Amino acid sequence: MDFGTSSARLCVIDRDGALVRSTTASYASMDDIAASWKRAMGELLDCLSDSERARVQGVSVDGTSGTVVIVDGETGEALREPYMYNETFPEESARVRAQRNGSGTDSTESASSAACKVSRWFHVDGDERDRARAVMLHHADWLAFDLHGKMGMSDFNNALKLGFDPAPDVESFPRWLLDAPYGKMLPNDVRPPGTSFGVVQASAVERFGLSPTCEVIAGTTDSVAAFIASSADAAGECATSLGSTLALKLISDVRVEDLSSGVYSHRLNGRWLVGGASNLGGWILRRFFKDDEVATLSEKIARERYVATKDYFEGVMLGFGISVDDAVAIVEDSRPADDAQFVVNILSSIANVEARCYERMTTLGASNRAHKVFTAGGGAKNDVWSNIRSTALGGVPVVRSARDEAAYGAALLARQGRLRLSTYVP
Repeated sequence: MDFGTSSARLCVIDRDGALVRSTTASYASMDDIAASWKRAMGELLDCLSDSERARVQGVSVDGTSGTVVIVDGETGEALREPYMYNETFPEESARVRAQRNGSGTDSTESASSAACKVSRWFHVDGDERDRARAVMLHHADWLAFDLHGKMGMSDFNNALKLGFDPAPDVESFPRWLLDAPYGKMLPNDVRPPGTSFGVVQASAVERFGLSPTCEVIAGTTDSVAAFIASSADAAGECATSLGSTLALKLISDVRVEDLSSGVYSHRLNGRWLVGGASNLGGWILRRFFKDDEVATLSEKIARERYVATKDYFEGVMLGFGISVDDAVAIVEDSRPADDAQFVVNILSSIANVEARCYERMTTLGASNRAHKVFTAGGGAKNDVWSNIRSTALGGVPVVRSARDEAAYGAALLARQGRLRLSTYVP
């Protein structure tokens, strides 16, 4: 199950990884989002027949790692509304830095990090009387808890931006974080994605009609789940989510971290998933053209063999170093009269950003250069853009992901964990 920003999705697959059923449930209220998540989970499972629910062998949940729920450690009930992934607390960055006694190499000091949110609750929003019993869970952790009933469980990927170090010789939170006033609130059992948390609890069997032998499998973040759905699994294989913005991931045998570039690595099945992003993406096209206009102009570009005459974002790479207003100004100032030429210039400019991003990951130490790129998101449908991107990448194959739903990726993790497989790839 995938719990997104406005709705949740369920994918059911068979033992071979083939999709059996997919359904979506919208959140009833954004004002009571925690209750809406639980209601949506019930609605998703209710969409299955009694016999289907009884045959489910494994369940995995993904969610946004930056969304945090502070709960009662005994009952699991939320002590306040969740801190959402896009909420920021700049003042907590300084507090976290002071707790560490200096800057570090992880993302705990980011104003939107889970660490800053648990610090915010402990020092500002929480009731002092609740501190002794409070536990911090990520979005996916809390929903999985509703199924297995074991408090304090999380996964490597969700816990990464809370400060968890997934390196094979570490696999723990740093001492400075455990010694923080809120250290006892952190998850105390963090496991690799695709491994078992144990069987569902009796109340979940009764409420949802699941088999008592059904296992809850450690999940992941929404972006990693979408990567898993692509079935990329070899070093050098990549996945680009080409939506409003660019999100990129490259499989490496070597961990790569560079906070200044916004590059970090998730551990997944013994390898490292090097991730980065850029705020230059499909939103630029939508600023000037409707989707059908882009499609028509793309056909003209292919038919008349247009080539780019301008790189609007020369030198821009990972991160969010260029503002939306600046990007628009750059593009508008150099707009040619021919709309097809304008579109190919934009497509090529974004393709160049993507190519530089992957090259930067290699420069920073990734074990392999990009040698195949799976693509998800709206931009994946544009074959002209795929060809332009392949050229920018030096001829690397750019293919559309067969599946890109995060819920499908979560289902593959459930399959891997329940069948004790070494990979999520069917």
